[in-house]
Amino acid sequence: MASNIYATKCPCCGRSAIEDYYYKTGEQYTICIRCGYNYSKTIKKWTTDCLEYKEEENEGNGVVVLEEKGGNRKKILLDSVVTDEQLEDYKTSFWAENINQEKSYVVLFKDGVFTVFLGYPPENFYLSFEDYREKMFAKYGYPDYDFMVPIEE
Repeated sequence: MASNIYATKCPCCGRSAIEDYYYKTGEQYTICIRCGYNYSKTIKKWTTDCLEYKEEENEGNGVVVLEEKGGNRKKILLDSVVTDEQLEDYKTSFWAENINQEKSYVVLFKDGVFTVFLGYPPENFYLSFEDYREKMFAKYGYPDYDFMVPIEE
């Protein structure tokens, strides 16, 4: 399978999301590691006479990024309202001995507003998609196709 992976504007929060588009099959995955939005369009049925897709979309409610001191990273997209119990679990995970708190964070997203619950999101987290795009083009150069925006944390 062949795909293009690039940054795109998140339809939920307006910041940079990651899109993985399989141009030979029309399948697509979009995830926002800012607000937690995720979308998938996958083949449900494919015959010589029919091509049917299945689409799933989850509005973002935030993200949890836990980076271990050894460098491994876990990202959780919060696609439903977070309970107090879940927040306590994320807090416990965040403060675990093997977690690098300087590179980990828990951010909630509700009604268009981001709330940093724990940690410090990276600088690019706060940029609008337009500002992010200009920053990436200034850093890496302008591509032949303007939709091909480089991905960086």
